[in-house]
Amino acid sequence: MTRSILLFSLALCATMACAQSAEARRGARHVSDNGEYSFQVEIDGYAAPIYSGDGRSWIEGVYGRSYAIRVFNHTGERIEAVVSVDGRDVVSGGSGDYRKQRGYVIDPYGSVLIDGFRQSYQNVAAFYFTAPGDAYASRMGDSRNLGVIGVAVFRERTPYVPPPPPIAYETRRRSDGLGSGRAAKSAPAPSSGAARSYESEAAADAPRSQSLGTGYGESTYSPVSTTKFVRRSARRPDVLLSIRYDDRQGLIDNGVLARPYYPPQPPQPQPFPSAQPQFAPPPPPQNPPPWYWE
Repeated sequence: MTRSILLFSLALCATMACAQSAEARRGARHVSDNGEYSFQVEIDGYAAPIYSGDGRSWIEGVYGRSYAIRVFNHTGERIEAVVSVDGRDVVSGGSGDYRKQRGYVIDPYGSVLIDGFRQSYQNVAAFYFTAPGDAYASRMGDSRNLGVIGVAVFRERTPYVPPPPPIAYETRRRSDGLGSGRAAKSAPAPSSGAARSYESEAAADAPRSQSLGTGYGESTYSPVSTTKFVRRSARRPDVLLSIRYDDRQGLIDNGVLARPYYPPQPPQPQPFPSAQPQFAPPPPPQNPPPWYWE
């Protein structure tokens, strides 16, 4: 697959990195099992804490607040990150399918901040938490996958470099001090059986109540350019990560956060207890007549 895909310009990446606070850059990240890739959700510029529940990772969303997704590459090679929100691809807006959709290229040891559904090479529609009926996915006719953010990571195919032709060595010792009869080592061919890490965090198996979705917000300047990237595997990502989100009540209902306990309050002392309004009390129970016991 050699189609052009999106790459953040270097100037934009540098500006964004400077604008982010140290807390946002250090914040809670959802890390792949092999530790090579991660991403975090930044709400109003700060990394959202990540909670664990039912074997999945969760964050708490707040109605009306904007957010962005930052994907990190901790390796020495370029990667492609295909990102979906609520089951919709963040670049094309279509149904999330990492086999057909293309994503963002991240340089070695770099990161990319994705702050909305892409509208053009210059603008995105900002992500924000909203009611399920107002979510972009719902308005596009499919609300089955509200409340999940997915990142599929593809490694780049390394071009095969043929070994150099054999070198003819003289039998006598060379004047430069290099020994004769020692063969030059050629670079090994890239291995096709490199280990891959797959993290299965798909949508929930059973229907659930969802209190938040992601809206198609106001247009924001976020320029990109194109580059060519050939995936090592055209159809299967090297790592698949996802984070679920909901509001606080939704996290409580899903067992991610503990239900708050409100202890009963003892009666408050009254400074003038006899000054309380007095009303007619009920009469005492009636005693049976004397003949009743005869």
